[in-house]
Order: sequence, then structure tokens, then C-alpha cells
Amino acid sequence: MAKAKEGDLYNCEECGMVVCVEDPCGCSACEIICCDVPMKKKAGTARKKKVMSKAKTAPRKAKAVRK
Repeated sequence: MAKAKEGDLYNCEECGMVVCVEDPCGCSACEIICCDVPMKKKAGTARKKKVMSKAKTAPRKAKAVRK
């Protein structure tokens, strides 16, 4: 099996489970076993979710109180 890269998807042909590689180990060859069978690399890669950061906004002004 080839070196696993971040975002690679592996599929178990027995049960259908899908695994996404998030933090590759760096080994020259890697096998992911499920149901006593090596998982096969699935076509394509996983998309990274965009993390929405809070936009910096100007502090709100205090509302004027009418009398």
C-alpha cells in the first residue's frame, strides 16, 4: 500500500465504513485493516471544512435614551 496523505479516503468493501486520514504517520507503507481485510483507497479526497472565524467588528455605540 502507498503512503497515506492527509485527506485520503479509505473504504471497507465488507461493511462500507469510510476512513479519512487527518494526521498521516509518515510510514513508507501503511495498511488500514477493517473486517480482517485491508481497506482500499477511495477515489478523491475529503474536503476540509472551512472554519468560520469571528470577524473583527467595531464595538457598538451605546444607544441614546430619549426622555
